[in-house]
Amino acid sequence: MAKMLEVNGLSKSFGDLEVLKSISFSLEEGNVLSIIGPSGSGKSTMLRIITQLEKADDGTLIIDGEKLFESVNGKSEYAEVSKQREILLKTGLVFQSFNLFPHFSVLRNITEAQIAVLKRSRSEAEERAYELLKKMELADRAKSYPYQLSGGQKQRVSIARALAMNPKILFFDEPTSALDPELTREILKVIRELAEEHMTMVVVTHEMNFAKAISDYAIFMDGGVIVEEGEPDALFENPKMERTKAFIKSFN
Repeated sequence: MAKMLEVNGLSKSFGDLEVLKSISFSLEEGNVLSIIGPSGSGKSTMLRIITQLEKADDGTLIIDGEKLFESVNGKSEYAEVSKQREILLKTGLVFQSFNLFPHFSVLRNITEAQIAVLKRSRSEAEERAYELLKKMELADRAKSYPYQLSGGQKQRVSIARALAMNPKILFFDEPTSALDPELTREILKVIRELAEEHMTMVVVTHEMNFAKAISDYAIFMDGGVIVEEGEPDALFENPKMERTKAFIKSFN
């Protein structure tokens, strides 16, 4: 299978704080990667760099065979802006805090970027939106506004919005952290269904059993480095590193 994501030597500092220290990994098309680790380990920063919400200091990043930036003399050099935009369209990001436009209906939240960025007609965009809302079991909420939805419904709308752009790879940043256990199950069901459809995904999560169940590969990060990585069964059931053992044990 082709590699959908290649990260090599990714580094990032904020002032004197080194948040990512030469991170390297790759992900094959159609696979699911789970990233676990304590708060402050660099997981979210890494996703923000990959989805172009932050700039890297050093390293190389390739998405679907196209180079977003590469390391040149210890510094990341980015592709032309037009190429960056083209590569960005291959990615989708689902935030933990939903990030829906409060003054837009559910339907408009899903159609707006399709029309503005992908230049789809309104009818095309709405057809895609309704198709995804049906998939998310929210077809009856198209005319609702975010304030009228539960947290789980908002998160399903944000997943639909990301999928509407036809990304090659979907990133989830703690998609259930703002939800109670019952609503968490709604979102995990959606992600599990996407995994069964072989959507390429990177999921940053604290849901250990879920990560183990859906992942093809798992990474444990701490202190800005990858402490341990491997097949989910091995990482979750028989970790080699003491730091990994202690972290996973804290969830049991």
